[in-house]
Amino acid sequence: MIRYSNTLMAAAVAAFLAGCSDGSDQVAEVLPPPNPCDGTEVASSRLFLQQLTSSSVIIKWRGDATAACIGSSAELLATRFTAEETEGDHKEVRIDGLEAGSTYYYSVGGAPSAPAGQQFTTAPERGNAAAGGKTRLWVIGDSGTGGDDEREGHEGEAAEVLAGLEAFVEADGKAVDLFLMLGDNAYNVGSDFNYQQAVFETYPDLLKSVSLWPTIGNHEMGLGFLSPTLGLPGLGTSADPDSYQATADDEPGRMPYLDIFSLPAEGEAGGVASGTEQYYSFDHGNVHVVSLDSQLSARDPEQMATMREWLIDDLSSNDLDWTVVIFHHPPYSKGANHDSDDVEKVNGFDRPQRDMREQFVPIFDAHGVDLVYNGHSHSYERSYYITSHTGTSDTFSTAEHAELRNGDPAQPASGRGDMPYAQLSPTSGGVDDRVIYSVVGNSGKADEDAGSLTAADEWLRHPAHIDQPADTEEPPRRGLPVLGSAVIDASDTELTHSFISVDGEVLDQFTITR
Repeated sequence: MIRYSNTLMAAAVAAFLAGCSDGSDQVAEVLPPPNPCDGTEVASSRLFLQQLTSSSVIIKWRGDATAACIGSSAELLATRFTAEETEGDHKEVRIDGLEAGSTYYYSVGGAPSAPAGQQFTTAPERGNAAAGGKTRLWVIGDSGTGGDDEREGHEGEAAEVLAGLEAFVEADGKAVDLFLMLGDNAYNVGSDFNYQQAVFETYPDLLKSVSLWPTIGNHEMGLGFLSPTLGLPGLGTSADPDSYQATADDEPGRMPYLDIFSLPAEGEAGGVASGTEQYYSFDHGNVHVVSLDSQLSARDPEQMATMREWLIDDLSSNDLDWTVVIFHHPPYSKGANHDSDDVEKVNGFDRPQRDMREQFVPIFDAHGVDLVYNGHSHSYERSYYITSHTGTSDTFSTAEHAELRNGDPAQPASGRGDMPYAQLSPTSGGVDDRVIYSVVGNSGKADEDAGSLTAADEWLRHPAHIDQPADTEEPPRRGLPVLGSAVIDASDTELTHSFISVDGEVLDQFTITR
């Protein structure tokens, strides 16, 4: 790293103005040191931010550039960092020593000025909300339809969802602080090429300015084999990330997801070190986020036990206002082909839906988790504010498991409008033991019917989920088969979840107060 110091430059200018006598009337010219950022911007095929914290960031790209420059003014970048070559033909620089809540600009290749859009704002000091008094998270699931593998059936649908976010942001002026992906980020097999099209060419502007935090979906693991010669995308049941195959003829290899992202396995961004990039946690201002691995680690008893122990340690050490957990497989869903009651179908590829419910829901209840987000089902569903339910849908009771309105067993609370939920549940006697589970697997495609593996009369009717007034059917179902995404706004006193359409319209909303 080479620094071009403003202090040093000021001293040089002062010396120049004061002059330097050599016994004559001549004044010696004193020049500032050369700016190490004297190159040009070099094009990248992908450019994105990782591990953005209050004091550090990783700038990552693929291309010929060997350095990046940064500064607090777009027109004067004066600190240069030499890139490190990393897996997957990437380059990256990790920059430390940044100021919290500050905006920085950067170039890739060593240019002294930043191209438009190449900027980021560091997280606020730990425990504080971001600019505007709230931290904003954008959450999308199963969004990876932007490439050739899904183009015929879902052309432009991921871009429509992005446009919905842009309309929502334009209406209130609050930018996104965090970008969360819920898995199945790049159809059809999670290959590097799939990621190039479905992620880096679909969200290029956002990725240059907001850190991306993903989780692993079933399609990240390529093919699953129903027989030695019959491999189908997304049906993998292996717990080994080195068993990835994009085609039946490929030799097993490392899952591309792990070569693309640089995730905080050692607790670099807050939280407890997990020792693996398959699951991790981080802090951003007043929000603690946990990304679990329901695709690989959840399929092996020993790995799952290790992940559970780590999660308990991580949540036990967390003292921030709000806690959000993401993983791919929903514990509660009546989505098309992904019924959380029927997990043994098709070689058991949906078993994580049951196992995450049975093994992890009690941990969420016991350790103050506020929100859980999943994908997998290509629709929107969200639960009541619930606790202590680890069984199948026929064992769910609103009177027993849901937050109640004024304690009335016949009136489960909605969290909507002027009836927000309280983080310390009155129904539980002032205890923080309730969680809202949202399925947002409709950010790249939305199912139009129940499919072949979910009963038509049960589609989008899980009893743990709340009715959706925006549904077009009568009576309204407990889910919405439309494209969309979720926005979370977290202040120090309240958290609001908004499910938004491709037009930026809010179709469902709830608030939790603290």
